[in-house]
Amino acid sequence: MSSDSKPTFIRPVKLTDARPLQMMCWPDRSLDNIAEMLQRAEKLVFNRRGLGVVAERAGTACAFGLLTLWPRTAEISDLIIHEAYRGQGIGSQIITYLELTARKLQAQILEIGVALANPRALALYRRLGFEDHHTIKIDLGDGPETVLYLYKSLH
Repeated sequence: MSSDSKPTFIRPVKLTDARPLQMMCWPDRSLDNIAEMLQRAEKLVFNRRGLGVVAERAGTACAFGLLTLWPRTAEISDLIIHEAYRGQGIGSQIITYLELTARKLQAQILEIGVALANPRALALYRRLGFEDHHTIKIDLGDGPETVLYLYKSLH
């Protein structure tokens, strides 16, 4: 599928997206686990502390991203694009959408983390203006990995 064959829509996530997101993005996670994350996203919206979004193409939820507003920064996390839809600008669209939301919430700094084992995502974040900040070791499910956090000033 080429990037211009169907438009991609970014919209706030709904609880009813749990099953489609499980099928497309997290087949190894339980439906309860995904529903819990989407409930947290709804709570963030209610409290004006963030936003969860879905990318939809041809009626298919093919990607997800979460923005959380912390005391000092806004963080984009849980960014995932179904493998068949990668390299088509969807990640850029989600990040741009969440960056605009962070600005509306008056965040000063936007951060995003990436496992160093994911050079494609790292290149995308740098291309979108994020700068390397610090690394930490995190267990992302397969043992400890080095994760680089990148920051972007929003003023």
